[in-house]
Amino acid sequence: MKKITHYNRLVISVCLCSIATFSNIYWLQAVLPQVQHSFGISLLAVNLAMSASWFGMGIGLVIIACWSDAMGRTSVLINSMIVGLCLSLLLPMVENYSLFLVLRFLQGAFLAACPAIAIPLLGEELRKSWLPAAVGFYIASNTIGGISSRLISGIGGELLESWRSAGFIIAIISSLLFCIVFVLLPKQRHFIKREFKIKQSVKAFSLHLLSPELVILYAISALAFGCFMNQFSYLMTVLKGAPYLLPGSVRSIMFITFLGGTCSASFAGKFSKKHGQIAGITTGIFIMLGANIMLSNQHLTLMMIGMIMMAAGFFFCHAQASTLVSRSVKKGKGSAMALYSLFYYSGGSLGVFYIDPFFQNWGWQGVLGSTSMALILCLVLVSIYQVRSHQRQKISLHHA
Repeated sequence: MKKITHYNRLVISVCLCSIATFSNIYWLQAVLPQVQHSFGISLLAVNLAMSASWFGMGIGLVIIACWSDAMGRTSVLINSMIVGLCLSLLLPMVENYSLFLVLRFLQGAFLAACPAIAIPLLGEELRKSWLPAAVGFYIASNTIGGISSRLISGIGGELLESWRSAGFIIAIISSLLFCIVFVLLPKQRHFIKREFKIKQSVKAFSLHLLSPELVILYAISALAFGCFMNQFSYLMTVLKGAPYLLPGSVRSIMFITFLGGTCSASFAGKFSKKHGQIAGITTGIFIMLGANIMLSNQHLTLMMIGMIMMAAGFFFCHAQASTLVSRSVKKGKGSAMALYSLFYYSGGSLGVFYIDPFFQNWGWQGVLGSTSMALILCLVLVSIYQVRSHQRQKISLHHA
């Protein structure tokens, strides 16, 4: 009975942490037009509010993953979440946009504690037979946090006519969830402290970066995430204008289309067992390209279908790529996955600089054109990956 209680407390705590984390990262996306008007800034500048948190999260993931090995998972998680949520409460009060971006970066860096620590913590504390279900709950919580925060902020910002009020609502709800985590999270039973050595960490990261196959997978994740997330940010601006003129509450409801990604990610494992991860990555990219065709039509129903397809294709590709990275590495899996996350979030943060010139010159069709080119580049990288893999296999057979 005690083991079941320990399991429940741990899984509930990790899931609530996940909801709080991703709520505070993604809530702003639904109210970007209001933020732009409030600060009197350009579309590129307002999209940096999302980019800053993604880049901070990418950097934070690498640092916190190493730090938690030496300091302990739960203590690092609790302390980092406290700082991150304090920044969440502070953000709606900031009047200077440069300071706002700095705080968004720091918020992302500290809230990276949850994605950096959650799965290692579950893996250390739970039986192997319990782990798949627990990880499934955690991933579902990521989606719940991202979608629910966009809905709450979009509807709240519209009703209260203030993105700042929406930010306070998200911060308060997240803080209440964290209070439950603070009380509920059990002490670690199986953590083994490891001495933190900078040289070993740098060596592990450099070895992964010297692997062409891993670098290709990192690049694909960066390009795919950069296209997916930034495309949705620009879509919020497009749907606000003519001919749609949709209010913020309706625009935020459209983020429910992300559930298409939740469904596709759950199907990814079955697909890869039969066809392999590379085929899964390729399939996901083709679905995203098909989504762009649907999104190029101005009919709102077809655009909704395109949004569902885009989410389904991205999460399908992401699930396959991350699994392939983990399976390709025999030593230093943690550092390999940390680098994957760094490239992943860096792609999201830098993608806006690539897409914005296309939007300024050709509008929404420019966004679709730029993301389509990036996705075609992903297919080229997949082909290069396959060629290198076949060459490596031939060399291994020859030496055998």
